[in-house]
Amino acid sequence: MPAARYPLDIRVAPAQRGQVDLVALRRLVREVLRDEDQPAGTALALRIAGDTFLHTLNLEHRGVDAPTDVLSFPYDEGEAVPVPEGFEDEEGRYLGDIAISLETAGRQAKSARITLDEEVQHIVLHGVLHLLGYDHETPEEARDMEEREERRLGTHIHGAAKRRGPAHTD
Repeated sequence: MPAARYPLDIRVAPAQRGQVDLVALRRLVREVLRDEDQPAGTALALRIAGDTFLHTLNLEHRGVDAPTDVLSFPYDEGEAVPVPEGFEDEEGRYLGDIAISLETAGRQAKSARITLDEEVQHIVLHGVLHLLGYDHETPEEARDMEEREERRLGTHIHGAAKRRGPAHTD
């Protein structure tokens, strides 16, 4: 079976350019969408920014006055999200947007003793899983999400976080 095509709109803020492997991120997202049986044409947008942008989004959308590592905005929930130009596809669907803070990811990577790229892949995967409907509101949901993340990226991705508490505050 040929690999399905999944359009991704990745935009990186000027201050964060050149810090992460965008090819690896595209590959990760496409593999997850394929493995989750998403139809060809399923699309999403990823914004890579810093703490100031994520702080603003976190305050506006969650009422939390602090930066965070990742926020997901599913297209079919809450406020209308404008679909990026060229992402309309009769065969697929637009999942929504993910925004990540490289500054927060950098601090988390250092604390977890993993690379920035590993942590960015972790939080992007976390965001994609949210767009696909997974959550971590209950212990069972949290365990399911964590297991999905670890199957994809390895158990080390949560190593330090397990000792400190939840990996994500979203």
